Amino acid sequence: MNNAVYFKLIRWKNLLLIIYVYVLIKFLFFPSFSIETALSLFQFFILLLSIVLITAAGYIINDIKDVISDKINKPKKLIVSKDITKEKALYWYKITNTIGIALGIAFSLNIGNPTYSFIFIGAALLLYYYSKKLKSKPLIGNFIVALLIGVSIFILAVFELYFLIKNEHQKLAFTVITALSIFAFCMNLTREILKDIQDVNGDYALKIKTLPILLGVNRTKNIANLTLLLPIGLLLFILLIYSNSYKFTMLYLLIAVFLPLVYIIIKLFSAKKKNDFKKISTLLKITMFLGVSSLIIFSKFH
Repeated sequence: MNNAVYFKLIRWKNLLLIIYVYVLIKFLFFPSFSIETALSLFQFFILLLSIVLITAAGYIINDIKDVISDKINKPKKLIVSKDITKEKALYWYKITNTIGIALGIAFSLNIGNPTYSFIFIGAALLLYYYSKKLKSKPLIGNFIVALLIGVSIFILAVFELYFLIKNEHQKLAFTVITALSIFAFCMNLTREILKDIQDVNGDYALKIKTLPILLGVNRTKNIANLTLLLPIGLLLFILLIYSNSYKFTMLYLLIAVFLPLVYIIIKLFSAKKKNDFKKISTLLKITMFLGVSSLIIFSKFH
């Protein structure tokens, strides 16, 4: 298998977003506020690599389990069974997952908290169980994937700050990372629901009871809109509370994140075709990237 196929298999663009978030927080946000952190550079990179590899393994096992439905839903994007055999993909899943878990355990031992190993083991098991069982459970599967993404960001605050908030800057850092985690969770939950709408034909053929099949597309659209109300509400609260303290950041959030989310909700009401939901999902991904990038504005103009 060539490298190009492997990188397609692990959804390298999605993994880059995780790396982007971690790098911004560690090397821009924390230093700009002179925030004292717990992890050395070595520990930070081991943590990041572990999370990236476990996430990558989750994408691989998901593609393996979705071969039949993907042949119906997205035949042009099919990887397993087309670009790589199922056996070879399973081999790379085991390698990627094992290294990711091993690094997570090594990280936990290195920081003197071996019990934290269960976080990495649990995440890997949950991703596997999701692909095998939970994905077919309406909303539960969507919730699990979105939660893991949110937790992958929040976990940086746990390890870097250790909940030991000694000053206002550390309190601010914890608040910002927590808000970013909630934002990532909501955005990804909405995207997962929209993916179910896009995949409704394949899921129906395989008798997978996702939300669009149980409730219909229109009701599922309403649920997707509801999941977007939380980040909109969160942003509105932030804009009102911090508009005087951080003017540039709040202006950026208003233009680059808040208004696009309002636009997405409006577009969702009129969405009918598969391509409509695909475009909205792409807009959500772009808006999430812009939301994460607010850390640059916040760090430079605070």
